[in-house]
Amino acid sequence: MRNLSTIAKAPLATATPDVDCWRSVCTIAYRANSKVFVITNAWSAKIKVLSLATAVEEPWLKELFPADYREERTVVYDSEIKRVITRRERRFRDLVLEARVSGDEAPLGEAALLLTREVVAGRIKIEAWDETVEQWILRVNRMAEWFPELEVNPLTEADRPTLVEQLCYGELGARAVKDKGKDEIMAVLRDWLTAEQLAVLDDYLPERLTMANGRKAKLEYAKEGPPVMAARIQELYGIEGRFTLGRGRVPVKIHVLAPNYRPIQVTDDLTSFWRDMYPTVKTELSRRYPRHEWR
Repeated sequence: MRNLSTIAKAPLATATPDVDCWRSVCTIAYRANSKVFVITNAWSAKIKVLSLATAVEEPWLKELFPADYREERTVVYDSEIKRVITRRERRFRDLVLEARVSGDEAPLGEAALLLTREVVAGRIKIEAWDETVEQWILRVNRMAEWFPELEVNPLTEADRPTLVEQLCYGELGARAVKDKGKDEIMAVLRDWLTAEQLAVLDDYLPERLTMANGRKAKLEYAKEGPPVMAARIQELYGIEGRFTLGRGRVPVKIHVLAPNYRPIQVTDDLTSFWRDMYPTVKTELSRRYPRHEWR
């Protein structure tokens, strides 16, 4: 056993000694058939002679060198299989005695962090995270700006990974994250607001504006500037004055569209548009679109 101890204490691998030296010893360890083999080579200036090969049982290593025997676990995202995997290794010093990979054992918290990094980096795209979701975030941020008394926390770029991590929690693969539904996404987003803040969001800053003629027009929010409502000119017949949101606090910019949905006028006051601009617009567009209604 003393000889085994002497062999095992040697380095697991060394470089070939300088050929100028007359004689040196190189010890190499490798694993085969559940045993560790320690090979000692005797070198001369011209020839190499294998002098000793000894099989070492793993329990001997544990008994003699417990500090050099360890088990490791790593959790990584495998970009080839697009899944978080767990790799477990048993090692003696730097020698891997056993390695096992599993795609189902990763801790959910660690997996969520790894998947979040892939989403933030753009390597995983959540398909249902579309412009509707971005508009909701903009509405929250503009509510924080326009109604400070509500004490809404704006949702910044630095906060997005936190929301994505909540979406990723419980998943191990990219496919499950990519296929998250709109309801799941909005459930996470709504938790950003208190019940009171959520209750007034649609009231103060709605997705659509109902006009006096009963028609509804979609509102577009941006990081700067007022909300924008776009509607074809025929949809605005009978509408006068200005539009505002949030109990009159937020003015709305109106994009008046031609029948081909291209803007012909930007205004915040329809009364002045009908009086000053419409006669000219009507003359020009009625010739191009004679089948449309022109009042």
